Amino acid sequence: MANKSENDRSLFVKFKIFKNPNKVYNIPNYRIRAYAMGLISSAFLILILIRYAWITFIPTSLRNKLVETGTKQFETVLTLAKPRATITDRNGKILAVSVSRPSIFLLTKKMPSEVEIIEKVAKQINIPVEKLYNYSHDKRNFIWLKRQMSLSEFNKMGSLKKWQDFIGIVDEPKRFYPEKELAAQLIGFVGTEGNGLEGIEKIYNSRLNIKPTKIEVMRDARGRLVMITPNNASKPESNSKVLKLSIDISIQEFAQNALREGVIKAKAKGGSAIVMDVKTGELLAIASHPTYDLNSPPDNDPQARRFRAIMDAIELGSVVKPMWIAKALDLGVINAESKIYAENGKMALPGGYIHDTHPHGWLTPEEILKVSSNIGAYKVVQKMGRENFYDALMKIGFGRQPGTGLPGEWGGRIKKTENWREMNFANMAFGQGFAISPLQLAHALSIIVGGGKDHGVNLLAVDEVKQINQESPPLEYIKPETSKLISQMMQSVVEENGGTGSPARIPGLLVAGKTGTAQIWSNKDRSYSGRTAVFEGIIPANDPKLAIVVVIDEASIRPAYGGPLAGPVFADIGKKTVHYLNAQGIFNVKPYENAYLKKYKAKSSSQSFHKTAQVSALQLSENPKKER
Repeated sequence: MANKSENDRSLFVKFKIFKNPNKVYNIPNYRIRAYAMGLISSAFLILILIRYAWITFIPTSLRNKLVETGTKQFETVLTLAKPRATITDRNGKILAVSVSRPSIFLLTKKMPSEVEIIEKVAKQINIPVEKLYNYSHDKRNFIWLKRQMSLSEFNKMGSLKKWQDFIGIVDEPKRFYPEKELAAQLIGFVGTEGNGLEGIEKIYNSRLNIKPTKIEVMRDARGRLVMITPNNASKPESNSKVLKLSIDISIQEFAQNALREGVIKAKAKGGSAIVMDVKTGELLAIASHPTYDLNSPPDNDPQARRFRAIMDAIELGSVVKPMWIAKALDLGVINAESKIYAENGKMALPGGYIHDTHPHGWLTPEEILKVSSNIGAYKVVQKMGRENFYDALMKIGFGRQPGTGLPGEWGGRIKKTENWREMNFANMAFGQGFAISPLQLAHALSIIVGGGKDHGVNLLAVDEVKQINQESPPLEYIKPETSKLISQMMQSVVEENGGTGSPARIPGLLVAGKTGTAQIWSNKDRSYSGRTAVFEGIIPANDPKLAIVVVIDEASIRPAYGGPLAGPVFADIGKKTVHYLNAQGIFNVKPYENAYLKKYKAKSSSQSFHKTAQVSALQLSENPKKER
């Protein structure tokens, strides 16, 4: 009892001391307690992580149950393409634009098992029942049923709300081409995934594409499909750039319409026409016939989808003669007054003969072009020599791609000099024995009449300020004075009596050009049995601005000469183009009368040639601010 009372007394004393504020005592050490609590918390955390890993990665019945519960709300993630950037012509007219169109998708895991429901759905959305039924066994959770439908097709389906448990609708951008078949092969088209498949749409795909949008498909409290991310896939970026092409859609229309009529009249398989600005290298029009509607591109019509202007490999004939005469003049191996003997129309070579259409004696370089003498052209390149001739072929662009980047672009086919026999050398002088594309020909023409400099081939509208201030100057093929001289010589082909290009004359315009009849080799007949008619021309002849090339492929009518078949197509394109540009204030056309015929009656020297040309020929005064 004494011990108990003592203990009670000691407890009382301790309590009394504790309550006494004047008494100083030692504070207990809490470090041990903190360590203990940390160990306990760590143990609980480790247990939680082990349980999380067990549920997440180990396939147990509990995990399967939790996943099934989660998927009752979350369905899938859709990746939707954003609208591509708009493509326009040089004046801002829309050539390709993205518009919003409805697409329907299916969630296979939510499809009903009743066959009757599947039949009703298939009938309403107009797809085969068997196809829809097979989707119920598909391992994929998400399947597109119809994409980028027209509004009329979508409206015919009626309301799909009663099937919203397993069918959803979302807006997607669809590419639309307002001009349909105009410049179809150049512009190209896109696939359902929004990527370019041909033409400009393909080569500038990364520039035109905008980063796609991902949206989550969920269910709300009532089980309806909802989009967690706003359905803005069809809304274009506010700062998306426009891709401005070099072509002018009005000039493109002139070229396509004239080419179509020319192909029909010649009963040909197809054709191409190119209008090029010789000052900048811009393509103002590039047409290929037959063509197609970009809004419904054909799957099984390779002829319509073939871009003949860049893909066709053709021995283009006499249209190449101005390139060699210009180079020979520039090298100084001939001059404007040189006389070349044309052997009266027939010349023997090792391996055979070369011929002219008509017999001729002594000819000047200008007369060689005028009457299109094969023998005269051969003798000119003989004076140049094989190495210089091969160098000219390369520098004029006949041995390399024009550089547009378009799919299927032809780079030319030219043999090395060591493989040339004399007959090969002669044939190449008048456009046989090597193959080039119509675009390569237009590019070469723009070089020799555009000051002798190579400005390249530009598919996009050229910034004139940047072009003037470019660091490296364009490559020079011939000197500017030689370029003027060859342009004057080519006038006789069109404007003078006896010239092969007289069908290409345009009233009120001074035209220069060159005709060609390309022979087509047939492996079946083992001979040159087919014919392609070609005309190249420049407008105006005294101050070239436009280079135009027309090719009529495999004409059926005979004779298939470039003058009567391709010349009128050139005249139609040139006349409408100049009148159009004049109306736009780009050209200031002053009318004239019988310019070339009167000029040559009065010409006595090269000085009088220039003086008369200024008085009587078409004058195209330049507007620096609007020059193409």
